[in-house]
Amino acid sequence: MRILLTALGLGLAMSQPEASDRWVFETRTAVTGEPTSAVYHHLDSAGRKHIALSNGSIAAVWEDNRSKQPQVYVALKTDRQDGFTAATRVSSGNQAYEPSITGAPDNRFVLAWEQDGAIYARVVASSGPGPAIELSTASASHVSLASAGARIFAAWREQQDGNWFIKVGALRITSGDVLNVDSVTPVEATGLKSRMQYPSLAVNEAGLCVAWEDRRAGHTRLLLSLSTDQARSFAAPRHLNEFLSNRNQYDQGNGVTRVALASFAGDEILAAWMDKRRGGLGYGIFAALGSDAGAIFGPNEKVHGEQGDRQPHYNPAVGGNLAGDFVVAWDDFRRGDSDIWLSHYNEDDEWSRDFSPTPASGAGEQSHPAVALDERGGLHLLWMERADMDAPSRLWYSHGLPR
Repeated sequence: MRILLTALGLGLAMSQPEASDRWVFETRTAVTGEPTSAVYHHLDSAGRKHIALSNGSIAAVWEDNRSKQPQVYVALKTDRQDGFTAATRVSSGNQAYEPSITGAPDNRFVLAWEQDGAIYARVVASSGPGPAIELSTASASHVSLASAGARIFAAWREQQDGNWFIKVGALRITSGDVLNVDSVTPVEATGLKSRMQYPSLAVNEAGLCVAWEDRRAGHTRLLLSLSTDQARSFAAPRHLNEFLSNRNQYDQGNGVTRVALASFAGDEILAAWMDKRRGGLGYGIFAALGSDAGAIFGPNEKVHGEQGDRQPHYNPAVGGNLAGDFVVAWDDFRRGDSDIWLSHYNEDDEWSRDFSPTPASGAGEQSHPAVALDERGGLHLLWMERADMDAPSRLWYSHGLPR
């Protein structure tokens, strides 16, 4: 089990756009076509994965408005192909938002999304999508997915009779790429009047961890819960972020948002989020490392380095693999426009220098990263790009080869 070290205050990162001690990014591949007027792509499903791996296949999922209404699309490639397939629409209905994806065995993937106030999911493979099924029973949104082999889980928020719940479903692929729901369990049996949102999931051999934004304290805190029985029951929620309070009569704590989880090694969890504890500097990217599937979390750690301390940071994404590698990605404006930045633990078990991959930086706005780590340590990076803040967008992919 990795020793959990306090890295808060150890951020020694400097701007390092040309070199990384971990990956070499040489080229980028278009996931979508040239920007089209008034068409916008979204990769902003807080804490949810937009890129996933299965055997030798890679899948990217997003939402865009090419049909004049928001719908969800997926594109696939293999590690032997240069390009992605044409986009396949997987949603129906009037409007669809905020997709999530996870890998499944045999070059298959499970997708989930919000559609007309409900949560839907389906299997996708190179042969095409399986049938869509509805996971929710009431008004629902903010779905997240995670998997470990054939074990697949979805988490979402649902409102019933004015009460909010975080629910987790255990899913299984049956013959014909049909998705079956084995169980749906609320993390807490009694719902809350206060809002809960943006759940994120990670699962490994020790159990399943779910974290979310929670307003029961009167301001937003990050809570988490652990299940060790395949999501049939959950432990009482615990705090993830260290919140500063009682500084004056009006203060209830520093703002936090957009928690993202990933599993790494055999039983460990990486959590990262946006955190305003730095005062008037906007959001920083903070993280915590957990063992035993999140039964124990170490202290909160500032991920970005000193040169990143002068401006806000956005859209954290996380990835991990069974070999024990993990990474945090985000975007910020330290070089005048938005670029993608990465950090990982170095050999001293401290966060590495911030690194901006050349394919995901430079002229224009590169933002909203999504990441996946393969078992060889390769980093698969997806992001959104546009010429300026108001321009139409497109999606790009790059593979960081391990050094």
